[in-house]
Amino acid sequence: MCRVTSPLTRRAVLRGGLAVTVGTVAAATVAACDSGPSPEQITAAALVPLADAAFADQASAQSLAPRTPEYANALGVVAEQRGEHAQALREEVARLDEQTAGRISVPGAATPSSASPPSPRSSAPPNSPSAPAPTASTVDALRAQLARSARTAGDASVNLSGYSAGLAGAVGASVTSMVEVQLA
Repeated sequence: MCRVTSPLTRRAVLRGGLAVTVGTVAAATVAACDSGPSPEQITAAALVPLADAAFADQASAQSLAPRTPEYANALGVVAEQRGEHAQALREEVARLDEQTAGRISVPGAATPSSASPPSPRSSAPPNSPSAPAPTASTVDALRAQLARSARTAGDASVNLSGYSAGLAGAVGASVTSMVEVQLA
């Protein structure tokens, strides 16, 4: 037979109820703190389409160069510069949020932290599953594709802040100059 040595008092019940209530409120507060993506994750996600477009523009310029000898030098410059844009954007996304950086369509199998900038002559072959498919089949189509990329980067720069906004704005201005100067 079990003997109770101390009776359960009203005060003991109230203390126990208070401890349970405080624990429940603390758990709910901690759960509420993680209610969505951080500002860095949101910024990184906004830069992913810019990096994807840079890789696609680079692939298009590379595929057009051998077929349009009159534009071969200009297309080489476009491919090289868009590769540099892609690398800078990829590094910024990785700095902001490593997990989001994995969503960028990167040619080859290199990781953002160990990859060197792609060069127009050394990226993955166009039929590689991880290489972006060239989408422009003519220089005029590439001009239009680049103009869309420039508008997208410019729009992103307005909605971002700090270094990311400056990077997006610089990319947009550079791509506009490619359309207006390199491929004119």
